[in-house]
Amino acid sequence: MRDKKDLVGLNRSSLGNQLLAVKDSIVKPPPAYNMDGLIAENKWAWLKRNLRNIWKSHYKPYPVYSDPANNNGIFTIPKQPGEPVTVALISDWASDTSESQLIAQQAGTNDYSVHLGDTYYVGNTQEIAENFNTDKGGTWPYGALGSFALIGNHEMYSSGQSYFTQLLPYMGAYKDNHDTPLQVQQASFFCLENEHWRIIGLDTGYDSLSGFFGLAPNQNLDLTPEQKDWLTNIVQLNNDKRGIILLSHHQVFSAFEAEFPNPMAYISSLISPGRDILWFFGHEHRFSVYGSNKMDNGAKVFGRCIGHGGMPVELDADGGILKPNDANNISNPTNRNLVIYDQRQREVIGNNIRLGHNGYVILTLNDANLVVSYFDDNGGTGDGRKILEENWTIDNTTGTLTGNSITDYTINGDQPAELQLSLFGNYLTDAIK
Repeated sequence: MRDKKDLVGLNRSSLGNQLLAVKDSIVKPPPAYNMDGLIAENKWAWLKRNLRNIWKSHYKPYPVYSDPANNNGIFTIPKQPGEPVTVALISDWASDTSESQLIAQQAGTNDYSVHLGDTYYVGNTQEIAENFNTDKGGTWPYGALGSFALIGNHEMYSSGQSYFTQLLPYMGAYKDNHDTPLQVQQASFFCLENEHWRIIGLDTGYDSLSGFFGLAPNQNLDLTPEQKDWLTNIVQLNNDKRGIILLSHHQVFSAFEAEFPNPMAYISSLISPGRDILWFFGHEHRFSVYGSNKMDNGAKVFGRCIGHGGMPVELDADGGILKPNDANNISNPTNRNLVIYDQRQREVIGNNIRLGHNGYVILTLNDANLVVSYFDDNGGTGDGRKILEENWTIDNTTGTLTGNSITDYTINGDQPAELQLSLFGNYLTDAIK
């Protein structure tokens, strides 16, 4: 298990993360398994595997749902009307730290669980197993009915091979808590749906690297052509009026860091104005909530950053919000309608580094109603602590998404401090309007 100090200040350099993984392969005990528990390797073989990863770029061919007649990537929730469905969303979690293990424990067993991407440092064989293989100490909270995993930039630092070949075979729809999925998540995108809602996981990780050997981030990343074809011809977003909940690793807009707008532009081309959507993403190691942002076609997106699942949440003295004249600011944060962000301090570690809270999200779908509950780590003890809750409804005859209420539970006096209300957001209810 790693100490959080190993991950404080971790940058997004591909080469830097790959070298850290090589260091792990020297310092840590050699793995006696891969995700399937079948292949033993000695330390020299493991070191060579990590060294080879430095020169890999993309795992190929890009996996898709190759037999759509039997598995087209759409997973139906097997519950009757009136039966609530719970879905845990956790992002940037797979760090193999005590914090990530605590979050997994606090999230508990839900009907479904989804990892929004990033296995540290590079998503190689050992790191995938340490986090997701329960036979080898992995603590990922698998859902009773299924689990899904998106790919982030860190899995791509080792070409995505371990993610595609070792992790995805364990992801998909289960029955009676069996270990082997009845319907496997064969690709890095999926749709989980019932009569009223569609939860759609998108792959923003596969094309997230650019430059020599993929060592630089790709600000122009987009959905893969195969994924676009699936969204257009299989999912057919605009052909029904169910509520749309999108999941991705990378943020489509941000008041804090550079943005990745191309996936949102493509989604905009598939839906009609008025089909407002919720979009959960990670990549930034923080919790923040945005009010409505307009897509190209005028439809509204309500973004929520939940990248605080397992990585240290390093707090900035000024909140870290980009100013319009910042040299690195390629967006205009005043147009992003940031409403809430979490600046509450959990602890201070060496060199006066202030860390915030880790956390997770539970979606509860009950017919036309959706409750989104946000939890933090409760200071590192006990059960998770609810800090925010929002309520939505969908009219699946018209496609109208309505935000009904939002409640901040950190202002009732029994928690360390309030969530920060943004100067850019007008008031709390902006988050659902």
